[in-house]
Amino acid sequence: DFLKLRKKMAAVANDEEMLTEAKKYFKQKCFTVIQMKNLSALFLNDTGKYNFFDAGYLFASDVENYSSLQTELKDDYYINRFKAMLRN
Repeated sequence: DFLKLRKKMAAVANDEEMLTEAKKYFKQKCFTVIQMKNLSALFLNDTGKYNFFDAGYLFASDVENYSSLQTELKDDYYINRFKAMLRN
């Protein structure tokens, strides 16, 4: 399932379409934090990565490790939003 999603995400034209593909899969499957991290590499900026992490939060099979994804974000604005998301 991970490889199918990665292939579909890589085949589309922009971040919004990648996020749409991911959300379709999230309705059916859960993914590990490591898989989420690998998929987030497809996004070229923090906006896309944060939106992906936000959409995937409820679908992580090991949500207790989700905070480790913060290291994928570089912009303080998105780091703070990510921290706030984890608190809620």
